[in-house]
Amino acid sequence: MRTQINICHLLLCINLMCLSCLAAAEDSVKVMRLEEGAVSPPANIESIAWLEGRWVGEGLGGSAEEIIAPAVAGQMMGMFRHLKSDEAINFYEFYIFAEHEGSLTLRLKHFSPMLSGWEEREEFVEFPLVALEINAAYFDGLTYLLGGDDNLSVGVRIAEDKIATFNYRKAE
Repeated sequence: MRTQINICHLLLCINLMCLSCLAAAEDSVKVMRLEEGAVSPPANIESIAWLEGRWVGEGLGGSAEEIIAPAVAGQMMGMFRHLKSDEAINFYEFYIFAEHEGSLTLRLKHFSPMLSGWEEREEFVEFPLVALEINAAYFDGLTYLLGGDDNLSVGVRIAEDKIATFNYRKAE
């Protein structure tokens, strides 16, 4: 009987560890903030050239696609679309990574499936650069992490205590 309890206890511990690993993997993208009064670090658009390409994957309970064009005139444009689990379009984003005051910023606008803008005409959501590494770009509330040449993880703060994670693979 004691051996059965120990085996059951061991199996329960293994299951809990596996669940903990899965939860940690889902939240593994660190999302940073630019402290109030802090200045973004020096950077240029070539620093994030590794983002170029078409990326497909999953996030927010559906599938997602990002297409990021090569840099032109200090900017890289990007497009994003999210599909619900039933393959219906959920929303779109159009954005630019831009050189700004010796650093980088990301400016983004959201659109409905019928292309109605969520932000007012002259408004956009802005994510200033917080930190830059060889294969990671940390913007205020949004992180891009390159894993090898073919995997991209993106974490975005969607609420004060909630990070949405997107896991992409490079598409040809």
